Amino acid sequence: MTVIEHKYFEHPDVCIRHLEWTAFQHILFDKDWNKLRDAIPEYDQRPFYWLEHFHAKAKEKHHLIKGKLYKKDITSMEDFYRELDKLLKPKPLGKALKDKKQRTAQSAYQKEQLGDAYIDNKLLISKAKQSAFQLAEHNADKDMIVTRANELVKEHLNEALSPEQLNTLINLIERQVDKHLRLDRVEASIIDTDNKNMYFMWGKIKRQIVKKDTFAWTNALAAKEARCSKGDVKAIMRNLEKLGAIKCIQKGKSGSFTRRANLYRREV
Repeated sequence: MTVIEHKYFEHPDVCIRHLEWTAFQHILFDKDWNKLRDAIPEYDQRPFYWLEHFHAKAKEKHHLIKGKLYKKDITSMEDFYRELDKLLKPKPLGKALKDKKQRTAQSAYQKEQLGDAYIDNKLLISKAKQSAFQLAEHNADKDMIVTRANELVKEHLNEALSPEQLNTLINLIERQVDKHLRLDRVEASIIDTDNKNMYFMWGKIKRQIVKKDTFAWTNALAAKEARCSKGDVKAIMRNLEKLGAIKCIQKGKSGSFTRRANLYRREV
């Protein structure tokens, strides 16, 4: 008998519950509704309500995933959950949306300025920024940065970059390394508060995040990083924001299915 481990049968969006049920039905039970009901007897009647709700309330994004299940474009639960994760990813709101628009505008400006030297590959750029942290840790020189840039191209592209694009990538990594190494006057203000937890929290943020990058920071993660209680996190982060070290651009939302942590931007 197939063991069913559902994730979203209690999700507040009933359409999501129905999509997971449909995925089980098509992927694990060869479209047999009754066999699926027998496998999860505690949900014997609810799927009928979920189906009615789906017909009445489903949006195009829900129908797209269901259509992929029917057409067998999705053939495993892993693939299904990857598709569902895209749908469930929180949309940026307020300051977060403004920050995203600014980054989009910056990207368009860079594309115009760099021309043929522009790299239109978000994964490669993301990996390059991540590599900068380790390079900074090893006090990397130009040769080490060039070597890492070439490694990243081989790992994440099927074809070589042009010499101009490779130079763009190298310059990007150099700038990120410099940001990791650079200190700022705000740190003096943080030290002067004599708050060890705050200084430790800032040290953890500064060590991992470069200036002007955004980062998700849950209370649990922050408490773990700063070795403090979850109850202290809110005050520490608020004080760091007052001192100008960070800026909260989107408030988190508690709940098992929201997947929305506090979103901050490192300011200095």
